[in-house]
Amino acid sequence: MKRLLALVLVCLLCATSALAAEWAEGLGPDQPLPGVPKIDLSKEMGYDYTYPSAKLKVKYFCNVLEIYLPREDIELGEGHAHLYDSTDTEIADIDFANPDQVELRVQQENELMAKKWGSGVCIEMHLPVSLKFNESYYVLMDLNCFTAGENHVSNYDLTEKTQWTPVLESDFGIEGLFYFTPPAPPEEEEGEAAEPVEEAPEEAAEANPFEKSMVTEETEAAPVEEELGEPKYNPVTGDKIHFDLVLGGDAKTAVIFSENDSVLVSQQDYTESSPVTLTITKDDLDWGVVFLNEKDEVIQAIKPNWVG
Repeated sequence: MKRLLALVLVCLLCATSALAAEWAEGLGPDQPLPGVPKIDLSKEMGYDYTYPSAKLKVKYFCNVLEIYLPREDIELGEGHAHLYDSTDTEIADIDFANPDQVELRVQQENELMAKKWGSGVCIEMHLPVSLKFNESYYVLMDLNCFTAGENHVSNYDLTEKTQWTPVLESDFGIEGLFYFTPPAPPEEEEGEAAEPVEEAPEEAAEANPFEKSMVTEETEAAPVEEELGEPKYNPVTGDKIHFDLVLGGDAKTAVIFSENDSVLVSQQDYTESSPVTLTITKDDLDWGVVFLNEKDEVIQAIKPNWVG
């Protein structure tokens, strides 16, 4: 990724330009834009850029890291990419040999138009947990995560924290989203029975008539912390979705929706930031969150993709 920054800057300058159906005269995967040096694609991977990058801050939601290349002779390899947060904690270990985690696809027309390319592919690395706002991350990558051409030229290895630094910056949205299977309830050992709860004698209740009600109110008021499972790919019916709903800026209200009733929602409308857990009721998962301003006008709708 030696030419990453230069290409991103040129792409941004050319983003509004029209794109012909094919590569413009003299341009191609070895020289995708005017003014950049031509490369020998049999010896180098060539031009690419990453999303999200430090220069382009992502807003609202991100659970995929992407690499765009103007060439199409790409194959996925057996290397790993590693995502770390600002505390050097590993958030994700992405295995390029695992199709649930990494997908190679041809770029869509609108993607090519934005970069003024005639062709290209995108490598999507799905994350088990979506990125959090106002947190900095960095990606390290092995050689041979993906290769190109007959010579199987490897991707550039990323070994420095400063080479790929995704950033999310927003006042509202969804962060920390992941899917999980609820932990199974603990099984009682054979022959072991729960001890009966002794009732308080009538005399004790008469001596302090408030004691029972005080204990009951305290117990009911105490929040029950839900035990979450490990993040997973490819959720199914019965699994759960957990995320932090963030409200702020222009977003005053959030509404959770499911067009096919594929999630069970205990609370649909939110006026404050809150952790949210949903239960998946159908394998055909389709859900999202709409954010509204103080006039109840829609300012953003987020429909998280099914990972994997």
